[in-house]
Amino acid sequence: MTDHDLAELLRDHVSHDEPPTLLAMPALASGRRRVRNRRLVTGGASLAVLALAAAVVVPRLGGSDGPDSAMDPASAAALAAYDAHAMPELMDDHVRAVLERSVADLGPSTFGAMDSQAQDLPEEYWDKASSLAVSFGSDTHSYDVSISHARSEAEGDPERYCQDGLTEGYYLDCSVERTADGDVIISKLWAIKPQTLLGNDTGFSKVVRRDRLDDVPLDQLSFERSIKVIKSETLVTYVSERVAATDRDPATAAFSTPPADLVEIGTDPELVMPVPPPGENGCPAWSMPMDDTTVSCSS
Repeated sequence: MTDHDLAELLRDHVSHDEPPTLLAMPALASGRRRVRNRRLVTGGASLAVLALAAAVVVPRLGGSDGPDSAMDPASAAALAAYDAHAMPELMDDHVRAVLERSVADLGPSTFGAMDSQAQDLPEEYWDKASSLAVSFGSDTHSYDVSISHARSEAEGDPERYCQDGLTEGYYLDCSVERTADGDVIISKLWAIKPQTLLGNDTGFSKVVRRDRLDDVPLDQLSFERSIKVIKSETLVTYVSERVAATDRDPATAAFSTPPADLVEIGTDPELVMPVPPPGENGCPAWSMPMDDTTVSCSS
């Protein structure tokens, strides 16, 4: 398994329909709602997470062609004016302005700045974050928006990525488009259920294949529409809407927001962040491994 495969695997929080190897993963035990955003883990992973990755199956990105390395001028201008401490308000304002067209009462948002191990950073380290995320809603209807830098997540052939996922039954729908300024947009729909370990909710979700929808109790089934926008060789934005299933037909999923609005959020040129400064072995110096193992990090 390559670093790229692992990054996509963790990002997509996909797992095999068989139980994973039983592992001690304290970072996955948190019951906080924001733990959903820990799918943002990219290159840096402990051996425990690597072992989990080896136990799951996910369609891989293929090929080596990525988006243009040059960022569009509007995003470059926003990056030049970047202030990490302004991001909670900026992300809330920009995302809320779009979502409130279709959702009357979003409620408060939850912001998180995370290191390469998907651990929450204190505010004094926000300018060194590997990813930023904001979420709205409840367990039955939620929105998540994240910004991160990960070269491995921006690589590959997006058309093949979609086709492989559709062929294997992981995606219920998947499409690719490209904007005039060079962004690559991957839009997919999938069914998910909670990932449990020793009977406890890990905070992750696992994809339910199309042919296994009838095997999942309806009260554990959700549908998620996910938009991935590749803005540069390393910068990726994710936007998702997740709804609890009312039946097993994805066509009846109670999504409130048009896909075009999710794409608008993902392509927002002001939703950017700088590449985090490297530390020892390419890992941020403030990032601590989840155990005593050696962690290998990459951008």
